[in-house]
Amino acid sequence: MQPSSYKKLPGSTGALRAVPGTVVEDLHLDGYEIFGGSAEAVDDPRRRPVFRRVTLRDCKARACTLEGALLDEVTVDGLVVDDDELLRVAACAFRRVVLRGAIRNLLVVPGLGVHPGLPQLYDRANGEHWVELLSEGDWALDISEVSGSLSLRPGIPARLIRRDPLTQVVMTSEQVASGAWRAVRGIERTRLRTQIHVFGMSGCRDTVLIVDKASADLAEQVDMLRELQRTGAVLPD
Repeated sequence: MQPSSYKKLPGSTGALRAVPGTVVEDLHLDGYEIFGGSAEAVDDPRRRPVFRRVTLRDCKARACTLEGALLDEVTVDGLVVDDDELLRVAACAFRRVVLRGAIRNLLVVPGLGVHPGLPQLYDRANGEHWVELLSEGDWALDISEVSGSLSLRPGIPARLIRRDPLTQVVMTSEQVASGAWRAVRGIERTRLRTQIHVFGMSGCRDTVLIVDKASADLAEQVDMLRELQRTGAVLPD
């Protein structure tokens, strides 16, 4: 989509902003530019902004912040973030969230970062949320049809993530600690190496390693995933 063809949200800046206690439901945006959208962590996770039954299709995000929100039955089908920006989705809780299509420069991280006193509250609240989903046999995130520069940091239990077995595999903390992955030829020069390094520093039990379906060397990286599985460096499917 060309930059001039994006539609604007009503208002002087086209912004979508959420305050504590905000609930946004049944919203469908197709071909919009979301500028200055903001949902920030609040003092009590029980009053976090909620986005429920929301669909974004072929949209662009510019100067947006998304922290500590609950995303429930949200679908993002194609999202552009300019190369000089990064949309950081931090400490959010997910339920049945689908990321699909070409998505550029999106970073999903489990923690808040520099927010005195709040990270522990959100770690606890999100941990309880993941346990609830597991006990109900539900799921959090579907990335099986996504392509592009999505960076998913460890934090969401792999059992809650729907994935594409060809290009997305599960690694456990025991497997990263074993170092067996280092024997795969060429892996040190790929994004897989970066993902594994971040996972090793995270303290999480497992993670999903992702190969970009739009990558020029897709076939080579898929071969690396199969070699990782063959050698027991990641879980089999």
